[in-house]
Amino acid sequence: MSEVNETLDRVYEAALLPEFWSDALDSVQRVAGVDGGAMFVTANNNTRWIATQPFAETVADFVNGGLFPGNARNSRALAMKHAGFITDQQILTPEELDREPMFTEFLRPRGWGWASGTVILMPTEEVLTFHFENHYQHGPVGQQSVDMLDALRPHLARAALMSCRLQLEKLQASLAGIEALGHPAAVIGHRGRVLASNGGFGKLSSALVAMAHGGVALRNPKANELLRQSLEQVARGHGAHRSIAVPANEEQPPFVIHVVPIRRNANDLFFGAEAFLVVTLVKRPKAPPFEILNALFDLTPAEARVTRLLTSGENPKEIATTCGVSVETVRSQIRSVLQKSGMHRQAELVGFLAGIDTFGC
Repeated sequence: MSEVNETLDRVYEAALLPEFWSDALDSVQRVAGVDGGAMFVTANNNTRWIATQPFAETVADFVNGGLFPGNARNSRALAMKHAGFITDQQILTPEELDREPMFTEFLRPRGWGWASGTVILMPTEEVLTFHFENHYQHGPVGQQSVDMLDALRPHLARAALMSCRLQLEKLQASLAGIEALGHPAAVIGHRGRVLASNGGFGKLSSALVAMAHGGVALRNPKANELLRQSLEQVARGHGAHRSIAVPANEEQPPFVIHVVPIRRNANDLFFGAEAFLVVTLVKRPKAPPFEILNALFDLTPAEARVTRLLTSGENPKEIATTCGVSVETVRSQIRSVLQKSGMHRQAELVGFLAGIDTFGC
């Protein structure tokens, strides 16, 4: 009993400190007498996971190979809607186990192939799966192991729900802090899904378009394309802070939307938060400093200098003289700046830059 109590302590520790879920799963697999454990969180065909060693390598190949959604084991377990752990033998016949490629070509060659799992639907519309696997040579997960897993299941579900709610509260607290500084903001997850936002972000509705599955887009096509590219880079783990100019429309003044990546760690298991979108509103006439221009639209130093001089009131001929280059070179740089900023006219760019505030990261 002391080993079970220690396992429960670890499970509820993970509820408060999600980085300890791997330790909790390791404790569960030991007390249940199985060889490997994993937890999957799935939403909109995006799967996040954490697993014990040495099962983690197989799980990584499984998810990265696109085998998690749609396989016979997973789809049948979902269809059963059983409020407990079920084994492979309960959902697949011996003949199916011997011909299903997931077993014959993937799991068994890696030394695995017998499992018991359970599916839990979260209030966040995400699907939570606890999965415990035996080495193939050790045979199927036995009834004694299933009974122990069933006894632990309510605690696993409760701890996962606590982790989910605490993570949501952390995200909302971060957004409230950003709003206190005067910036509308939202937290973005996989495929541009808005996980949480503050009140100021909601007031930008005339510049935003609600998308399927809780996504968001900018009404301005060029700005939206830059946003899409930036979020795709963040999703691939290559993202860096980027600022995108959003021109004014009939209802909304111009603003800058900053994409700030959230570095991945165990704490994003339940929500998969990938980036903050933080908006800087145009408030007062002020030409941005040179160093801000260098980063604002991903300009080259030369383009930033030309833009700064343009904002200060110089025309292309005067800028060419100041910089010691040809007028055509200056005009080419201005065209490049317009393309990067998503604007169409030089006057629009100058008017916009005259009112930029900054957001510090």
